[in-house]
Amino acid sequence: MEEIGRYFRSPAILPRLILINIAIWLLIAVARVLSFLFNIPDSAVGDAIAGYLALPAKMDALLSRPWTLATYMFLHIDFFHILFNMLWLYWFGRIFQEFLRSRQLLFAYIAGGLSGGLLFIFFYNIFPVFERTIDQSVALGASASVMAIVTAIAVYVPGYAVNMFLFGRVRIIYIAAILFILDFFMIRSANAGGHIAH
Repeated sequence: MEEIGRYFRSPAILPRLILINIAIWLLIAVARVLSFLFNIPDSAVGDAIAGYLALPAKMDALLSRPWTLATYMFLHIDFFHILFNMLWLYWFGRIFQEFLRSRQLLFAYIAGGLSGGLLFIFFYNIFPVFERTIDQSVALGASASVMAIVTAIAVYVPGYAVNMFLFGRVRIIYIAAILFILDFFMIRSANAGGHIAH
């Protein structure tokens, strides 16, 4: 616990990004518990938060809430969503910082989130398959930002290898390539917007 505390007290960018994401998730979790205690439907709280902070696919909604292009990349509602995003951010963020500076990590996080958000908006406004769902479609989560960090460091040091359970040592370029391929084919799933942003 002391080591974890020391890590999060560090002035480095990586622990701060993780802490910002966790703090926002905790605030939402507390709001959901309070809503339960006051007999307010859980979906009403989630919808209100998503409506204010999540990135809408529809252009007129985006124009009325332009800040969502930045806030969506720090917003998680489900526990497993934030857990896996923060684990990936921690693992690949540590590798990233072995070779590059914290400022570059922050740039990759923000640029990846902005690019993923813009791709999400672009796809939903261009392709006819999304016409029926564009009104209620929103993006949220750090996944696009995390994928940008994974891809950036995998391209920068493609020979870097990590130990993976059942697979042994695997080069991170292969991990990034597999994630990209999976996301491409998963565009047809229920979470099309998330996979497009990735």
